[in-house]
Amino acid sequence: MSTSWLYHGFGVRGYRYVKTEYVWGGMVITMERPWQACRCVACGSENVWRHGWVVRRFRTVPIGRREVFLKARIPRLACQACGAVRQAALGFADARRTYTKSFERYALELSRHMTIKAVAMHLGVSWDVIKDIQKRYLHRRFSRPKLKPLRQIAIDEISTGKGHQYVTIVMDLETGAVALPSVAGHAPEEGPQGRPLVALETAGTPRRLSP
Repeated sequence: MSTSWLYHGFGVRGYRYVKTEYVWGGMVITMERPWQACRCVACGSENVWRHGWVVRRFRTVPIGRREVFLKARIPRLACQACGAVRQAALGFADARRTYTKSFERYALELSRHMTIKAVAMHLGVSWDVIKDIQKRYLHRRFSRPKLKPLRQIAIDEISTGKGHQYVTIVMDLETGAVALPSVAGHAPEEGPQGRPLVALETAGTPRRLSP
């Protein structure tokens, strides 16, 4: 295995391959990154000093049925410009996550064809890990919907508990995507200004209202 394999196989840039260990039926790939190439994660300054380091291990995409982990020493950097002392940015994994971005993409691809439980069992992780990956993807994908091409909306109101607690959902009637964040309270009587069509779901079939 070489340094180029870290990039082409696991999407890791800026790290040098050190060694590979075979433990517990899996692979642990050790890599390192010169701390001089790191930048302050707070202000982006190059004027940083090394302030210790921590060894971290990240789960990445498997090779066949063998689990693969990436192991690296992550330096703690003391910035001389802003005074912050933080771990260096990883690049190949998001903050406070124990898996790589390539593993996250692989889990999302499997989720298109398998249940959450099946994906978790196949990858050797908990149900909560796969659910968290899906929730983060949906938040990135749909938290800021584009309203400019919106022409038709559907408004539905569902109960979330006792005591008349309701949540209003506004969706794109043509695509089925959520158009606006859920709002607690009662469904609005009118759609956004300038929109030609509103559909309200009642006890029967949805009915269309002209503005």
